[in-house]
Amino acid sequence: MYIPYDEQLSIHAQDDTFLDKPVWDLAATPSDHFPLLLHYHPLLIYRAQVCKQPDVILALFLLGHRFSPEQKRRNYDYYERITTHDSSLSPSIFSIVASELGYAEKAYSYFQATVRLDLDDYNGNTKDGIHTACMGGAWLCVVYGFAGMRVDDGVLSFAPTLPEQWQEYSFTVLYKSRLIRVTVDKAGTRYELLQGEPLTIFQVSWRKPG
Repeated sequence: MYIPYDEQLSIHAQDDTFLDKPVWDLAATPSDHFPLLLHYHPLLIYRAQVCKQPDVILALFLLGHRFSPEQKRRNYDYYERITTHDSSLSPSIFSIVASELGYAEKAYSYFQATVRLDLDDYNGNTKDGIHTACMGGAWLCVVYGFAGMRVDDGVLSFAPTLPEQWQEYSFTVLYKSRLIRVTVDKAGTRYELLQGEPLTIFQVSWRKPG
């Protein structure tokens, strides 16, 4: 996979020509003109720096070991301001990466946008069916975001945090035929092996902003 890198901005460009385009003025766009694709021709949209969902940000999550913490931060800060989240799958990825960067308020806000999409009928189309993939994104926010689960080179690790709005959360994961329950509360984090052979789990701390 090829992701261009801009030395001047110290960020990864979405494509070779993306940073040569003008930034779409989202603040000046009428609120009833979102999603953009329903109100503007694609050829107009694709001539500007604007994203309906995380593309580079998704790479920061899926290929996190290939980016430094500072690269993740600079990319996140840049793309957040030009992303419309017109896709229901967008906020969950921003929540996960925000958790890793120590942006706790943003992580929880994007989680809320994910988990309440159908509850609040945000897109006005819940009557046509729930957004199942978005529901999966809510689970990802908790497990990969707040709990910081990662698997690198066959090593399972967690970087758990507890949103200040919560007292506790718990979930189970099946990893290499081992069923593991993870519980995070104000006292700390507990790992319980419910099924399978013993294994080593690493707990790490992600860098805080500043």
